Amino acid sequence: MSITKHLIAAGALLSLAPLAMAGTFKTITIDGDYSDWADVPVLDSDAADNPGTLDIADIQIANDNDFLYIRYTHHTAQSLGTFIALDVDSNVGTGFDVFGLGLIGSEAGWQNDFPFTQDAANFNNGSGMSGDFFGSGAALLDDFSDGSSSELAISLDITFNDGGAPVFADDTFTILLWTDLGQGDVNAPVTYTLAVPEPASAAMALVGLAAVAGRRR
Repeated sequence: MSITKHLIAAGALLSLAPLAMAGTFKTITIDGDYSDWADVPVLDSDAADNPGTLDIADIQIANDNDFLYIRYTHHTAQSLGTFIALDVDSNVGTGFDVFGLGLIGSEAGWQNDFPFTQDAANFNNGSGMSGDFFGSGAALLDDFSDGSSSELAISLDITFNDGGAPVFADDTFTILLWTDLGQGDVNAPVTYTLAVPEPASAAMALVGLAAVAGRRR
């Protein structure tokens, strides 16, 4: 089966609407120890369908006030060659349509940790981004080597060089993982909303109310 036919078949199995997911507020240490992902839900699981090469499996996403954290796994021990597509406005019509499947319109992308910008007409429009990491909006990747699991961080403060707008201008955006290796592979697009911490004052108020209720019994 050709890469085009394979991806059309894969795309037909995906929901036409991205999976909408509430965010998880958590700080992740990018160090190759994945134990701190244990309580972060898996947002999408892609079946083994790109044998012999990079084959996308699970995706987990979390955030704190400063960074977006992404962990992805593969059915094989190959991870280099993974692309992350970010649709900043969750509008397929305003960004790059990966493989023409109508799943995402990506304005920002990363290959492994390398950042680049996109538009409806260009896979890489050459404009780029600014900010952490390395001044270019690059991702902080746990290890630049192949493996069955990877984690990375992307700064929430990065900006587009063309116009200077923040990449994460909206709290809700859509993410797609993909590769052009082998027959090609994509996961189901995930629409993610940045989580916020529970206000300390509200938490303390709840503790106080519980204590008062306990005394009245």
